Amino acid sequence: MGVITRSLSPVNLSTRHTLRVLKRSLVCPTMRFIRPTLHPLFLLTLAGVGSVLAVELQEQPEYRAAQQALQDGLPAVAAIKAARLMAEAPAKSTERQTLATLAVESWVRAKDGIAALKVMQQEKIANQAYWQAQALFLNGDLEGAEKLLSERVNEDQAPSLERLLLAKISLKNGHEAQARVVIQPVLKSADPEMARRAKQIEDELNALEGKSAPVVTKEVTSNQEASTLLLQAESLVQLDKQIEAQSILRRLLASKGGGERAHHAAAVLLADSYLHQKNLTKATEALVQFLDNTLESEAWSPAFDLLASCLEETEKGLPPPDATLRWISEGNTVQKESLTTLPSTSTFQGHAMLLLSRWLVFQGRQMEALGMLEAVIQLHEGHPQSDEAMRLALETYSSLKIDARVSSLTDQWRNRFGSSGSSMVESVSAGTAFKRGDYQQACELFQTAANLATTLAERRSALYNAGASALRAGEMALYQSMLGQLQVASAETALPSQDGSIDLDLDSTLELAAKGRPEAEVALTRITQKQPPHPRAIEAWLALAELAILRVPADFSLADKAFKTAESWPGITEAQLQRALNTRLWQLDRQGQLKALTEVGADFLSKWPTANLAAQVRMKVADAFFRLENFAAARTEFELVAKNHPTSPYADTALYFAGMSAMSMMSDEGRASAITLWQAVAEKKGPLSMAARQQQALAKRRGGQEAEALKMLDALLKETTLSEEAQRSLTCEKAEILMLLGKEDVLQLNTAIQVLQEALHVDDLPYKWRARLGYTLAVALNSAGRGIEALEACYDVVKSTGFTGPADPAEFRWFYRAGFFGIELIEAGKQWEAAALLAETLAQSKGDRASEAKERATKIRLEHFLWDGKK
Repeated sequence: MGVITRSLSPVNLSTRHTLRVLKRSLVCPTMRFIRPTLHPLFLLTLAGVGSVLAVELQEQPEYRAAQQALQDGLPAVAAIKAARLMAEAPAKSTERQTLATLAVESWVRAKDGIAALKVMQQEKIANQAYWQAQALFLNGDLEGAEKLLSERVNEDQAPSLERLLLAKISLKNGHEAQARVVIQPVLKSADPEMARRAKQIEDELNALEGKSAPVVTKEVTSNQEASTLLLQAESLVQLDKQIEAQSILRRLLASKGGGERAHHAAAVLLADSYLHQKNLTKATEALVQFLDNTLESEAWSPAFDLLASCLEETEKGLPPPDATLRWISEGNTVQKESLTTLPSTSTFQGHAMLLLSRWLVFQGRQMEALGMLEAVIQLHEGHPQSDEAMRLALETYSSLKIDARVSSLTDQWRNRFGSSGSSMVESVSAGTAFKRGDYQQACELFQTAANLATTLAERRSALYNAGASALRAGEMALYQSMLGQLQVASAETALPSQDGSIDLDLDSTLELAAKGRPEAEVALTRITQKQPPHPRAIEAWLALAELAILRVPADFSLADKAFKTAESWPGITEAQLQRALNTRLWQLDRQGQLKALTEVGADFLSKWPTANLAAQVRMKVADAFFRLENFAAARTEFELVAKNHPTSPYADTALYFAGMSAMSMMSDEGRASAITLWQAVAEKKGPLSMAARQQQALAKRRGGQEAEALKMLDALLKETTLSEEAQRSLTCEKAEILMLLGKEDVLQLNTAIQVLQEALHVDDLPYKWRARLGYTLAVALNSAGRGIEALEACYDVVKSTGFTGPADPAEFRWFYRAGFFGIELIEAGKQWEAAALLAETLAQSKGDRASEAKERATKIRLEHFLWDGKK
């Protein structure tokens, strides 16, 4: 069905999202017994049954990570984490027993009975008989497992858990009579879960003995059937076969079976099908009926989102359903009829208030909407959609320029949600700061927004705004850092004025322009319009062109007008004409007209090859050629800068990028030339010396000279002046080269693993490097045949303790690489549910591969019939 995006709210009713309401309630029906199959018996425990939990362990991130891995369907990862912690725990301690129990349970769930028994031979664990029987069964020793548990039952020491396990093993061994006797006490258990599972075994026994026969009926009788019908309907809606989809959904809604959650999902999907048909009346009626008659439902959020979309599709003057105000004041009909106040009523009221707020914003009634949004934020803290309410409030307050409340809500957002989804928050706050003239704070906030951006386009926009703010704040170094080489040459000395007061006015205005003050543009325009024209008015025109280019958004028509006036100015000096052409280069760059930039730059250099701006102009031309991937021309221009302007501050940079251009030509000659050029940079021992040596190593590596490249990297790593960033980058490259050498020499591969593990153990390692090192470690471990450890390394990248999600393109790159590699490893082990869960974790991110991950998860679930989420 995809994502239905409308201005009221985004609605996501994808297969995974719609069927989420079925989690845990739609379990598979009792399967008929097949004796030859050897797989772990149904594990009756939830994670960690029998574990003696220690407070100290719960405080350890690695222990929590092991528990999470087990919950995520990656028991082998949980097992090696638990084993690693167990080795560090004091002998015979409660912590060690807890860890040993977790390790054994994990190995059993990973279907590795040998590893589980090995731990039990060395450690004491909780529920030892139960787990030992599970391990024996996994190893094919069914008789040994049955004997162990039978002795426990005969001694009246077996709890319900062990009796159920014995019954299943007895079934496997063909001892149906014993299985029936063993489960009798459990059928009467006060624990409904134990009794339910015992009843499943009894049903299986009855089926084997022919005491029951399937009844053919059109009634939906099982959760599995309901799940299948929902999936079929979902597919039909996507294929725009709405009549067929609606027929299936009505059948499901009319049945008594399938479970409440399945019925709720069907009701919402039916409304969405009506919406696909543009039948807004029916869709709205179906949603109102569903919402007004459900005491509590996990489908409320998608239902209200869908209802908001219906409202926007209707005529703008039409009001929301009559029930909306009643829902806000007293909840829905069934909640109102309840004799007690239900917690779900408050949640439902919050949904209704947010619905009305969205509609009011859509109607242009922002102040009324804000009153409702404030009520959601203040009265319904912890509501499932409180983040959406705060987001909408922030955007609305910002549009109304109510800066004080924007600032307050921003702080509240950070306190409540941390950095989650706060790129929008930081951008709104930055815009507010910019409007009030606090450019320093605006720059900082735009930088934060860039780091938290979820797309490359969003990040580029935030970085550009940060650069504009830095210019207004007079932070030229920071401005250049944000916007690359975008800078404006300072004014050359111009003709003297006959009127000292006018000169003073012009000088103060130009100073305002240099500082990026907002009033500068108005003042410059005033000066350019004075009659008769002041002799120095050309300076105002040039400054006005520069400001027009820097404006957000840029005003290129004003810049063109300013350039045309300046270039035709009577008596324009050569220096002023050079400045105008140089500034036009920046305009062409901003407009993306790189070919035109090279032509204008070439014209400048042919006229003034020795001008003060020549080095800067040639650098700009070389940069344009590089971005156009004309690397031969780029190399020539960069080398000319270094040759013709050796004392210029651009000389080393030009030489360095000449090497980059030569390397990009993808030829042996180009690589050799690049190494020579970088050697010249390295010998100068300037700021780019280290970077040049690093590039030399990379060039050697690409040329198949891994051993020489490794020596160069080792020499660099011994430098005491290396920054942490450079050291980490070189460490990664060293490991990658060792991995290449490891294809022929396993010792080199083991060295690479050791290097990476040591680098990962550094305290407070930034996520970007933790992710890159972790992914590289996973590849190395897999190459060494240590697949489980490789999977653990991927898992640690994606589900790192305390990790709130990637914040910039570099983090997203390694996050996705590790995640998708982890999925491949899990799929190789045929752990389909765990693979789908990991794919869904990636899909919840905000990066450019989230949709790919969502499709991967859906594909896995479709191909392997996984409808119910986590088991």
